[in-house]
Parts: sequence; structure tokens; C-alpha cells
Amino acid sequence: MSTRRQWLGAAASAAVVPWAWAQAPYPARPLSWVVPYPAGGFGDAMSRLLVQKLGERMQQAVVVENKPGGAAQLAAQYVKQQPADGHTLLYADIGPLAMYPALYAKLSFSPLKDFAPLTRLFRSPLVVVVPAGSPFQTLADLLRAAAAGDGLNYGSYGQGSQPHVWTEQLRIKTRSRMTHVPYQGAAPALQDLMAGRLDFMCDVVASSLPLVREGKLRALVSVGSEQRLQVLPQVPTLTEAGHADLDIPGWNGVMVRAGTPASVVDVLHKAVVTALESPEVLGRYRPLGLEPAPLTPAAFGEFIQGESQRWGLAIRQAGIKVE
Repeated sequence: MSTRRQWLGAAASAAVVPWAWAQAPYPARPLSWVVPYPAGGFGDAMSRLLVQKLGERMQQAVVVENKPGGAAQLAAQYVKQQPADGHTLLYADIGPLAMYPALYAKLSFSPLKDFAPLTRLFRSPLVVVVPAGSPFQTLADLLRAAAAGDGLNYGSYGQGSQPHVWTEQLRIKTRSRMTHVPYQGAAPALQDLMAGRLDFMCDVVASSLPLVREGKLRALVSVGSEQRLQVLPQVPTLTEAGHADLDIPGWNGVMVRAGTPASVVDVLHKAVVTALESPEVLGRYRPLGLEPAPLTPAAFGEFIQGESQRWGLAIRQAGIKVE
């Protein structure tokens, strides 16, 4: 009987050992930062600087893995298949996290069911740009022309992209005639815009800013910035132009697999925010018009839910579908 009591006492003691003592230290091995876009793009470049600072904070290597294709489904599926232990992170932006569920009839992942929010990263304002030789000096000029004659042609970097959906909102609100010309990425669209084959385009500031500074494009208005952008102080905001209801920025963030322990999420959240607010990251991306905008995991989840409702409504109103 004495031996049995000793065994039961030992078992009971083991049952109350804290999780942190019972498990291997975190992180136990290098981390993966999965990007659903090709190497060399904006998301990839930004991720590489962030993970460098994240690795310093975590005292562990963080490796960028590019898994483009399938409307972010390849990357999402990969992360879903990894252990829920915080060693694999998914970088994504407004498309996969808020717009794709409404755009695609069949999507192999659910942003808030399959993944746990970690933090928002940057708010990414956009800008409406026209060719340098365009007669349009203001957004009002552009909208008057879009309401007359055959209307205007605008480009975007893909069917269902944020610039496409946003411009369709503008078209519906102003009852303008605007024809969408989709491209495979921003670069070819901007080339045709500069050549005068398009009338205008909504683009992220980080992409168009160098061309505006070189005098190859003219910026008419910024989108998604409460105040005029420090990098384009002469350009009015969309709210100043009278369309506050459409003054919506882009954004990006990072997730982990659903089921990741809350203690690990907390460690990762603090580490990513510290990396995001490092002088090196701020010095690189603030001059491009991006502002760090971290949120707690709970607040980021609520934000994604609200954004999904907002963009889902806009997509349905415009009748946009992607096969």
C-alpha cells in the first residue's frame, strides 16, 4: 500500500508540472517565415529585413520560404500542415486574409479558422496616378472625364486585386464609366500607364513613388492616409478630395497555425513587434510611405473580421469573381 501511495503521489505531482517545464524550450529550432509571393517582390524584400531583426530577437535563425501560386493556397496549405508549435509563420496581406474568401468560390483555407493572428505589420497607403502628360491635375478632373464620352481605362495588377476592387467602388459611387485592364503584376501595368495606354491606376505608394519623383507619373490623390503623406506632401488625401468613405489603406500581417499555444503566440507577438519597430526597419520603409501598425493578436483577429466584411461587401456589389 505504501508503494502504491508513493506512485500515486508522483503521478499527481507530474500532472501539475507547468507546460513550459514539460515541453522543450521555445524556439527549439530555426523558424520558417512563409511568403505566398515570388522572391524579389515587395513582400519578399520586406520579409527578409524583418526576419533578420526577428532572428536577432529570438536568438534563432529565421528562414524566408517563398511558396507562390494558387491565390496564396500553396503557402497556406504548407503552413497548415506544419506542427502548431510556433516554428512556422505565414506572412500575408489584405488579399489572402480579407478578400480572397469572397473572391474565390473554392478556397482551401479560412484565414481565421486555420490560422491564429499574430500581429498586423504595416498600413500601406495607395495613390491614384496618371501619366506625366495627362490632362488630369486633380481627382475631380479625372472623374469628370470618366463620366463623359466612352469613359476611361484603368489598370491593376490582377483581377480581384485591391486596386481593382477599390477602383470599382469608386466607379460605382461616382457612376462613372471605367474599364478595367488587368495585368500580371504592377510592373507591366505601370509601363503601359507611363506609355499612355492607360488613363490612370491605383497603386501602392511604395511602387509608384519612385516614378512620381522621376516625373514619369503624376499623383492625384493618396488613399488610406489620415494625413498627407510625408513623402508626397503636395498630394491631397482622398478625404480632402471628398471621398472619405473610400479612404481605405492596404495592410499586411503575420499568422501562425491555429492551435499554437497562447504562450508561444505571446512570445512571437512581442518579438515580431520589436523587429517591426527597429530603427533599421523604420528607416527602410517609412520613406516609402509605410507606417508600422502593430495590433495585439486579439485585436488583429477582430480587425481581419471587420476587413473581411468590408471587402466582401465591396466585391459582391461589384460582381467580381476569380476562377
